[in-house]
Amino acid sequence: MTFTKSFTCYDFYDRAKKGEKISQDDWDLMTIPMKSAELKQKYKLDFGNEIVPTDMDMVDNLFKAGFEMLLECGIYCTDTHRVVKYTEDEIWDAINNVQKEFSLGDARDRTYVRKRKIGDKRKPHVQGGPTGAPVSEDMFIPIHMSYAMEKECDTIVNGVLKSIMGKSAVPGSPYEILAAKTETRLIKQACALAGRPCMGI
Repeated sequence: MTFTKSFTCYDFYDRAKKGEKISQDDWDLMTIPMKSAELKQKYKLDFGNEIVPTDMDMVDNLFKAGFEMLLECGIYCTDTHRVVKYTEDEIWDAINNVQKEFSLGDARDRTYVRKRKIGDKRKPHVQGGPTGAPVSEDMFIPIHMSYAMEKECDTIVNGVLKSIMGKSAVPGSPYEILAAKTETRLIKQACALAGRPCMGI
């Protein structure tokens, strides 16, 4: 039996400094589209009118294509403009050792995120929110509150403040830090106003 060390954030950091250098335009406009087209043809991927394929042969081929895509292309690190590659064993290790369940939120607002299988009858975990979209200061609480009020929403995926105290939340500035701290406070306030004070964010 061969022991494979699990891939860590430190491994990613090291490879992100040494991987193949490539521009983001080349990655976005050449590497990924060309490999996607090649794998689509190789594995005969055609979903027709189905958004999510239910044909098991198609599902299997989609997995194989995704696995091969990750193995051959790796992941692009936008900070270093380099490609981080994984070995086949590292990918299988990540797939086989995924966490089966974890909880988000607390008390009566606690919800569980569980590993699901194809055809699983259990209700999926539903995350609601503007998901990284820019939101104005005056609409931040009302928008997040509207998601928290939806009973189907289990947790909130927040938007980001376009400004803070009327100032632009410029990346790398003190205003960015203040905006991030304020977002958390305002989302908790919005959840409390919706009657779900311990909702996961």
